[in-house]
Amino acid sequence: QVGAALPVDVLTYEEKTLSAILRVISSGLVKLWSALTLLGCYQNRRCAFRVLQTSPFLLALSGNSRELVL
Repeated sequence: QVGAALPVDVLTYEEKTLSAILRVISSGLVKLWSALTLLGCYQNRRCAFRVLQTSPFLLALSGNSRELVL
């Protein structure tokens, strides 16, 4: 969609690892993912994005349940 606006929040960003947690409404996930895929350059610097995890719950992004030690 040309000219479509989609509210996206950057919840965290780590300069050291160049990783971020973004928040978007569930109906906007495909649009955000598509926009990140199409973005190849930002401020005259090449860039690429890798989606590591998605979740409808922020708490699920706080850790990896497979690495949980009880």
